[in-house]
Amino acid sequence: MAIYIIIFSLFFGASILEAGGLKKHQARWLLGGLAAILILFVGLRYNTGADWNMYNKVFDESLSSNMQHKVEYGYLLLNKIFKIVFDNYYVLQFFATLFFVLSVCKFYKKEATYPIAALTLLMCFMLFNIMMAQVRQSIAVAIIVLFSNYIFERKLLHFLIVISVASFFHASAVAAIPLYFLYRNYGKIIPIALILAANIFYFYPDALKILILQVAPILPESLSNKTIWYMQSIFVEKLEFNTGLFYLSQLAITLLLVLLVKIKDNKTAFFVNSLAIFAIIKAFSVSVSVLGRLESYYLVFAVVAFTYIWDIKIEKIQLYWTKLAFATVLLLFFYVPLILSVTSTAISSLTNRPENYARVPYYNCIFHPEEAKLRKDWEQK
Repeated sequence: MAIYIIIFSLFFGASILEAGGLKKHQARWLLGGLAAILILFVGLRYNTGADWNMYNKVFDESLSSNMQHKVEYGYLLLNKIFKIVFDNYYVLQFFATLFFVLSVCKFYKKEATYPIAALTLLMCFMLFNIMMAQVRQSIAVAIIVLFSNYIFERKLLHFLIVISVASFFHASAVAAIPLYFLYRNYGKIIPIALILAANIFYFYPDALKILILQVAPILPESLSNKTIWYMQSIFVEKLEFNTGLFYLSQLAITLLLVLLVKIKDNKTAFFVNSLAIFAIIKAFSVSVSVLGRLESYYLVFAVVAFTYIWDIKIEKIQLYWTKLAFATVLLLFFYVPLILSVTSTAISSLTNRPENYARVPYYNCIFHPEEAKLRKDWEQK
């Protein structure tokens, strides 16, 4: 547990320092240090997080002509290369983490006013899914982020090629195509209306399930098959939010940001629009949990919009103090699910084990006790 507390505290403290007015060269060095910590922590994990059992099997079977686990060709090819050269899955895992973290850091360093805060918020949202579980999708997201300049340069063909390459690592990457069309100011009414309309499905989840099953057959074959499989699996169940207070609070923050942020140019509009799409997918995933897999393609950009709250000016209060106040409150708010993920001992309906079972204690692939080998992944009984 201690390592989580240390890392969470480092990111939180660095974000507050950034909001307080770090110099650019100081922020760059601090961002680099945090990126290195994240790469080592996530990239060297061992039987910690999720999906390690399946990914190890894919790696071991990658040179076989009769694989039990089917994965996208790009990811399979990557496994073959690392199997031949290193014969160690954890080298591949480290490479995937390195690629993802460096891609997002490069982007935030260039495009975000508060890159440390953007990375911190991304960690809050993605640590226990994209970062510490969904290796294939992390590669797909990283590819899209790395070549997102094609969105800003309005090179549609180039961007579609990027999407095609990303889909060779995770078929869901095709869901990122709308990113290209978010580089435009659609005003306030349209995104707010769409966010509110999407939340209707929270009360009528069956309607959303029927709609998805109608659309699934017209999708590309790989994505269509995955969609139908997921819709028949345990991952289609409605998410539980206890009283729903956290979800409603996040929704309120999103709506306020979309309403209050001044759109200065198409790039600002892009980040705010990405936040709106993230909120829409989040609303859908409350009813059909597997749709949450699509959030990442928009969330990676939406966190930049969340940091815009830092610069909202309140009359008669110095901007310095509002930055510190907004940064502290917003970060503490989004830290709640992150902290619950490592502290909750409630029994999971998916595994019948404590919810923090696969995260605490944290195990490292270089040094770990013998009992680390006995930890079971989510699909192992």
